[in-house]
Amino acid sequence: MDHANVGVIILTYNDWQDTLACLERVHAQSGFPRRIVVCDNGSGNEVADRILAGWRELAARTGHPEPVEVFGDDNTQAPLTLLRREENDGTAGGMNAGLRLALYDPKCAAFWILHNDTLPEPYALAALLRHTRDEDNIGLVGSTLLFHDRDLLECAAGGWWNRRTGTAHLLDEGVERYALTDRRDIVARLDYVNGASCLVMRPLIESIGLYDERFFRFYEDVEYGLRARKAGFRLNWAPGALVRHKTPNIGALTPVLAVTDEPDLPPVADYLYVRNRFFLLRRERARALPFALVALPLPLSWRMFRGQKDRLRLVIRAAWDGACARMGKAGDLPL
Repeated sequence: MDHANVGVIILTYNDWQDTLACLERVHAQSGFPRRIVVCDNGSGNEVADRILAGWRELAARTGHPEPVEVFGDDNTQAPLTLLRREENDGTAGGMNAGLRLALYDPKCAAFWILHNDTLPEPYALAALLRHTRDEDNIGLVGSTLLFHDRDLLECAAGGWWNRRTGTAHLLDEGVERYALTDRRDIVARLDYVNGASCLVMRPLIESIGLYDERFFRFYEDVEYGLRARKAGFRLNWAPGALVRHKTPNIGALTPVLAVTDEPDLPPVADYLYVRNRFFLLRRERARALPFALVALPLPLSWRMFRGQKDRLRLVIRAAWDGACARMGKAGDLPL
């Protein structure tokens, strides 16, 4: 397999500047992919128009065909495609829409998923492809995600999932770029691959399907990794696939880690992060739910201590909704 067998899926929402910066890096890869699909997840027309205009300039400058735009579930075989969605279907829904479009092309044997706020280094895709051959039955290959403004790791490939509390923990988080853990040790502990940049193999999708859209945002990549492993697929890491990421401070969301004065993201993100954690725990290890719920008052006390009393009811409700499998889109939640 080489670059000519890869479809790239870039997910974006209301952010044309980061999207064009990401596209610049994808166009600069050491080998150009077969297809690139930018899935605009319900942005306003002005944002989508700017992405299309900027991408057309980039394609002309780099000697590639002009990008075309399609709407909804339309299909096209164009190598460069802007898929415009009418509404925000969440991270999982947006990635699935882009994947469905790229899957129509039978010559796409792998799919590089990127969030629009990532900046891949020129040999990132080549490194990902190289590590598809390490073992048989590899389903996902993760990148080395670096913080966008520091030579410190967000994670090596992805992370591990705590089967008692339902929390996800990134591997090599905060480690210096040149002090990475041995690849085999990371792979042995890997439960999921971070969805900000990962290579998904077609046989995996054909076997287990796409991402679970009930998660909307947060933990959809954790669930997908656990599902892949259950189906007998291996998860791998490409240390040389360096990708910088403008990641949010997730530690400000989860009640276990929230000790900041003000969470970085709005209440709906706080709700989704906690709800999805408990929903996944219910699905994968339901007998651990009582322990996780009983342990909730301890992290909630940190909320009180740090002056976040306005989020207490939200967090309690999110945990209970997840434990009861009350799932819905963010826009449908009365927050």
